[in-house]
Amino acid sequence: MHRLLLFIAVAGFLVSCGNTSNHSAPQAVVSTEWHPNDKQWYSEPWPEEAVPRRLENLPVQAVSRTDAEDLIVLDPEQQYQRVLGIGASLEHSTVYAIRKNKTRAEQKALLAALIDPVNGIGLNLFRISIGTSDFSDGTYAETSPDNEKGWYSFQDTPESAFSIQRNIELGITDTLQMAIETGNETHNPVRLVASPWSPPRWMRERNDMVQGGTLKPEFYEAYAQYLREFIEAYAAEGIPVYALTLQNERQFEPPAYPGMVLSWQQERDLLIAVYHNFHNVNQHHGAELNVKLWTLDHNFDYWQQAVTQLDDFLEKGLYHYIDGTAFHHYAGDSSAMASVHQAHPQKDVIFTEGSVWGVGDDNLNRGFQSVIRHFRHWSTAYISWVTMLPQNVDEANQGPYNKPGVVGPTMLIQEKGDSNNWYKTPEYWLTGQFSKFIRRGAVRIGSSPETINHMENVAFQNPDGSVVAIATNPNDTEQTLSFALHEKVWQIIVPANSIATVKW
Repeated sequence: MHRLLLFIAVAGFLVSCGNTSNHSAPQAVVSTEWHPNDKQWYSEPWPEEAVPRRLENLPVQAVSRTDAEDLIVLDPEQQYQRVLGIGASLEHSTVYAIRKNKTRAEQKALLAALIDPVNGIGLNLFRISIGTSDFSDGTYAETSPDNEKGWYSFQDTPESAFSIQRNIELGITDTLQMAIETGNETHNPVRLVASPWSPPRWMRERNDMVQGGTLKPEFYEAYAQYLREFIEAYAAEGIPVYALTLQNERQFEPPAYPGMVLSWQQERDLLIAVYHNFHNVNQHHGAELNVKLWTLDHNFDYWQQAVTQLDDFLEKGLYHYIDGTAFHHYAGDSSAMASVHQAHPQKDVIFTEGSVWGVGDDNLNRGFQSVIRHFRHWSTAYISWVTMLPQNVDEANQGPYNKPGVVGPTMLIQEKGDSNNWYKTPEYWLTGQFSKFIRRGAVRIGSSPETINHMENVAFQNPDGSVVAIATNPNDTEQTLSFALHEKVWQIIVPANSIATVKW
């Protein structure tokens, strides 16, 4: 009996040792760019198998050197921001392409390619528009004779009732319901971030959603109620909204699609009205709405306005009204997010809109190296803009970005005509190098140096304890990289123009 117990104990110890060894040995995958941002992806696309590497396994070798010039040291004891999620947008043009010529089962299979963390790429944070956006509803015009473009709100006149019927008719709510279902089914819950491109026209100075001037102060309360009714209407459809920005790109009034300028003081006052409405401060509006409120939602170069606004909330004793500052990448540099974090470390900074192609980036913001910098500069998320378009990009797209060469190729593209086929561009797999491995709740950890021979890196520890390091190689030749973790060193050879992800 004693010998049997001893045999069981020794066997258990050996199994335990084997599991520890397997757990500590990392795995690596790699994806390679292929004709990034080439408009031919819309007309004569390269077949998927032509893309050199698509989340393919990459050999990892244990090495003994700890003084190599290519060594990146990972330090889980150095902890920074917690990750909210990685995702893209489900605005109407994307929804139109997802739904075109497909059965419901086919649409869900497409969504699973985006959301499923095992068989897809694990996206879990999606941005949606409140009413119309610049990629929105070109399928038919609004009944109003002065709006042939089809821009719409959920309450087009002061007398009309609030209604999301337009979004129901366009299939937007149905697609969002399917996305939520897919996230739950694949154990990767989806969260939604909502942004308006314009209030209803009658709330603006010139009674128009395009170049209609700013929001009239007398309508702050009415607009707060409008946003409440949107949150409640979506919740009634089984679509909870996690976070809200108050105005897409609030320092820009576009000439050809809805948009509006709000000063930081105006946005502050509007946010106060929204917070009071959502939390029933001073009067009862309905059930309390626990929705995160993010400000700015515009370019990096407005970061000082964000700091000034946060200072003001703090001085007024209203610091808890605001949850974070959202950024886009069309001007400035993501180091701005680090500056906002340094000034107000209690508040999140969130990257909510941008599009990137390929690995490198000549102008700082257009390749996946910039995504690494966003995380290094304290962003809690990465959300790309416009997930899918049809080959004829002007379908369901009445904004100015509806021509190949003006709008870059999206991660997914729907074939033209009556086809139900769709295909992936290399950006799908390049995005997956991040989203498939960095899980919600992961914490960024130390990794140094930041750059070796133009290759940039970032590392995270997931809630399950696994460690993930992501490195880019924008060079035209393969490069060797080594990673030190827990006194062990592991080496990979990263192909040219590729992204590698290593997971322990």
